[in-house]
Amino acid sequence: MIYKVSFVITGRQHPGEIVNMDTAPRVGDQIELGGEVFEITEVVDLIPPRGEFAYLHVTCKPIEDPA
Repeated sequence: MIYKVSFVITGRQHPGEIVNMDTAPRVGDQIELGGEVFEITEVVDLIPPRGEFAYLHVTCKPIEDPA
């Protein structure tokens, strides 16, 4: 299965991205986009899977630097 994932970033000016993934993202996962690391806060199916493809919308938040 190929997951076509639309990433939207909250709390920061970021254009987001559309990425093909081999595994489905999950809430709590961390992902690097454009050299920054984000935490996934929401995953929504856009439409039912079709053939070899699933279409997901993912909302992320910036991970604050602990320093």
